[in-house]
Amino acid sequence: MKKIILIEELDVGMFVSGITQSKGNLIVKSQGMIKNPGTIESLKQKGILELEVDVDKSDFVFVEPESPELLEEPHQKVTTEKRTIQPISKPIDFEDQKQAFSGADKLYTEAKEIHSRFFTTLKQGQAPDFDSLNNLSQEIIDSVFDNADALSCLVMLKETNNYLVEHALNNSILLTIFAKYRGYSQSVVEDLTMAGLLMDCGMALLPNELVKSNEELSETDQGLIRTHVDISFEIAERFSDVAPIVLDVIANHHERIDGSGYPKQKTADEISEYAQMAAIVDMYDDLLTDKPYRGSVNAQKILENMQKDASLNTELVNEFVEAIGMFPIGSLVALKSGKLAIVVQRNPDNPLEPIVMSFYSIRSKAMTEVKRIDLKRQTSDKILSSVSPEEFDINLPNFFRNALTGS
Repeated sequence: MKKIILIEELDVGMFVSGITQSKGNLIVKSQGMIKNPGTIESLKQKGILELEVDVDKSDFVFVEPESPELLEEPHQKVTTEKRTIQPISKPIDFEDQKQAFSGADKLYTEAKEIHSRFFTTLKQGQAPDFDSLNNLSQEIIDSVFDNADALSCLVMLKETNNYLVEHALNNSILLTIFAKYRGYSQSVVEDLTMAGLLMDCGMALLPNELVKSNEELSETDQGLIRTHVDISFEIAERFSDVAPIVLDVIANHHERIDGSGYPKQKTADEISEYAQMAAIVDMYDDLLTDKPYRGSVNAQKILENMQKDASLNTELVNEFVEAIGMFPIGSLVALKSGKLAIVVQRNPDNPLEPIVMSFYSIRSKAMTEVKRIDLKRQTSDKILSSVSPEEFDINLPNFFRNALTGS
């Protein structure tokens, strides 16, 4: 719900979605959460008179006046609460689902272009456009809150050799889904979304032969790669309004609770919950990426291994599995019927019986008619295991676009 307020009524915790009246011809480039009184004063000085706020995205509780005594403060602040959001996607019909996937695919393509420009600007030693990154992070949040299944599917589709760009976007998407699942406030979700985009940005300034290496790195090269943490932190500090959570995640997402991480070998009590979440997301997406020196690993196996990893917070890993599913949207699975299928929607009541699209016969090694199967209703078939597209020489991104977006 949108509400128009005067600049005098603006308060910390409100989410500004637009400027409705100002002195002069002020152009506002982005929307966002009001996180401190200084931002309000800045808007007043710029001549803002009236704003549109999004009540649903605000961490501010709005109350309407019930008596004349309240008329002088129509938007009295009662308390700031953490809003619990239902993480599981709601069932939608196939045509609506195709439309959602198509929109998510378009957003992901545009996001890759925006983030590629961001990295290119960094490499050239120029000041990057932080406003575009702010806008992108908000679009990711809106898409996840609208239909998390559609956007999370793109995380599984490793299509290009631009690892840094896709990894940054995937980290941002997965952290948003994770934060949404855990019921964080809107401002924390925003910070974690931005943290995902920025936490490895320092890699853009390292030699390409290291970043894109298809061989396991030497100890010396690994040491150089690890400098990206400090570089990323220095880059993020240049932006005036980067939240403490973002800086914390950048500095600590490679630390591990058992002290085996870097750069400072911190242990559990020294690492924030946010940085521990980022560590899980970062490791998961990296392991999904096929690299010649270690082979491909499917999502199910990665998640199972992470649940046993003593360097990670097991409770948080289990919550991450609940947030994305043991068979994440977009993952390739082998069915009892001898078909391969892609997971397209979860069944909230039973995560092991999602809705899938079968399209390939394992026996004949050939594409088949695309069939949508709700495994909860069709009890004669079931998932045997997750598999990797490389095992069957399947171009999963092409199938996704042909079958699920109609493009």
